[in-house]
Amino acid sequence: MLVDASEGPLAQTKFVLGKALARGLCPIVVLNKVDRPAASPERCALTESALLDLFLSLGASDAQLEFPVLYASAK
Repeated sequence: MLVDASEGPLAQTKFVLGKALARGLCPIVVLNKVDRPAASPERCALTESALLDLFLSLGASDAQLEFPVLYASAK
């Protein structure tokens, strides 16, 4: 699942994640655009925290909560 590091999870993130979790998938999170000034380490940590909250609110299983996070700059 691709998430903009500076914007965090948006409405479409919730929709797509909900579908993936309902199918029993264990998503891999990719924080993109980490090279931009708005994607400071603190902002990336906040985005990861928001994603964890989203996983929890959508009823993710314990296995699904162990999602890996990759950092990327798709240039």
